Amino acid sequence: MKEYLPYFGYGWIILIVAIIVNIIAKKFGIATWYDFLTSKETLSILNYIFLFVIYPAIFGAIIYFIKK
Repeated sequence: MKEYLPYFGYGWIILIVAIIVNIIAKKFGIATWYDFLTSKETLSILNYIFLFVIYPAIFGAIIYFIKK
């Protein structure tokens, strides 16, 4: 059971970072995943770049630096 404990910590870190990133995105008027999934209007290319490139890169970088 103890071997799974670090993954629980990683999950908490990702959750906290996701909340912070979503708050910042909203302040800049960038769509979040919730907006992407519920919006009926077309999103801009900046929103797609943020959601499919920048957002995952942020979490990948977080895990990379945590495990280092």
